[in-house]
Amino acid sequence: MFDFNRFLHDHFVTPKGLIAFLNAYGAEAPGLPAAEKWFQRGAIPGGWLPHLLAYLELDRGEPVRLAKYLISV
Repeated sequence: MFDFNRFLHDHFVTPKGLIAFLNAYGAEAPGLPAAEKWFQRGAIPGGWLPHLLAYLELDRGEPVRLAKYLISV
């Protein structure tokens, strides 16, 4: 399992922060209601995760470390 909720809060803080981050790169961004649902549900649609990871990598100059978001079940 993957802790999407923690990932979202660690990297974007809020739905508006996620949208502002993507807009800063001129990248496609979800609408605010969609981003709010991601935070509420603690889930990111599959097609959006690589999109977010790629822009985070561009922003930081290195890939995002994901192991800390793994949840043991």
